[in-house]
Amino acid sequence: MLSWNPFKKKPIIEFYCHRDDVEVLPQPKPAGKYMPEWYKKIPPLITDGRDDRDWTGSHSFTAKKCMPMIDAMSLGYVIPLIGDLTVRSNHDCSTIEVTSSPQINVCEFHDIRQLGERSAPGFPAPPLKFVNPWIVRTAPGWSTLFIAPINNFESHFTCLSGLVDTDTYPKEVNFPAIWHTPNADVLLLAGTPLVIAIPIKRDAVPSKPTIRNMKEDELRLINMISKMQNTRRSVYTKELRVPRK
Repeated sequence: MLSWNPFKKKPIIEFYCHRDDVEVLPQPKPAGKYMPEWYKKIPPLITDGRDDRDWTGSHSFTAKKCMPMIDAMSLGYVIPLIGDLTVRSNHDCSTIEVTSSPQINVCEFHDIRQLGERSAPGFPAPPLKFVNPWIVRTAPGWSTLFIAPINNFESHFTCLSGLVDTDTYPKEVNFPAIWHTPNADVLLLAGTPLVIAIPIKRDAVPSKPTIRNMKEDELRLINMISKMQNTRRSVYTKELRVPRK
């Protein structure tokens, strides 16, 4: 029986590359699989012997239990470094050398004048350009926001952010980056997160915000939530947060 359905819904976002590369290259994955190391190391509760108990007599939660932080770091898809890359820099990063396998083009350079030269972020470091063979395609009306991994403070580099209309531009997008570490001799492994790709529905983002006075019913709602938080734990996580699919 034929399974073709002309009305089947198209994906909001998809990643594809050349046939010979799709099973060889590190693939984009949900951002939630790449939690920062500092975050993974912290315990869920403060239990260091000090009197850090909350009003219920229980130990206070750490950021490990902060759902807004978890949701932010789980949003979107990581596009990874496609091959091992050795980066060496001098004392002020004015000289940076990159070495990778000759079989794959992993990283190039931008001209620092493209970022303003002396006013460029990271000056005098020349901007890197990470090569990305993954094409990002989105449904009509959707763009892709490319940003550095959220709450990741351990990286030697930061990719610059960009918003691309990937519904009309289904083509490779490379990622300019600023190198931070002086006197480096660092091996970046294939699969290292470069950017997070987040699909954005263009007409869902208003061009201007609405600024106004608070209404009485809104103040009552704030007070009601405060009372809920004073009588039980995890109100936002268990009662107010919308479950993610």
